Amino acid sequence: MNDILLNSIGDLQISNGDFSIGESIYREVQDIIMSYQGWWKEYPLVGCAAPSYLNSPSIGQQLSNTIKQQLKLDGKTVTSLSSSVSADGTLTINVNGQSIEVSN
Repeated sequence: MNDILLNSIGDLQISNGDFSIGESIYREVQDIIMSYQGWWKEYPLVGCAAPSYLNSPSIGQQLSNTIKQQLKLDGKTVTSLSSSVSADGTLTINVNGQSIEVSN
């Protein structure tokens, strides 16, 4: 699906004085994973709340189940999903080959 693109910090991406348009699936997945339930007023049950899993003992299976369920409800197909935590506490989530980093 094409949509207005955002840059790495979430601001509108501008190219040649106009909004950039392009593939938005990766951004949609990232928004679902990073948002908390209740943030989307039209769809209050959408959101995985990945930042709340930082420093949590249930980071593995519970987060994976939440991500799969939320993306399935949004009509996305999850072919591969993994997560890991680095020494500095950064959570990296890989969904269908795309990495999403969550840190404090």
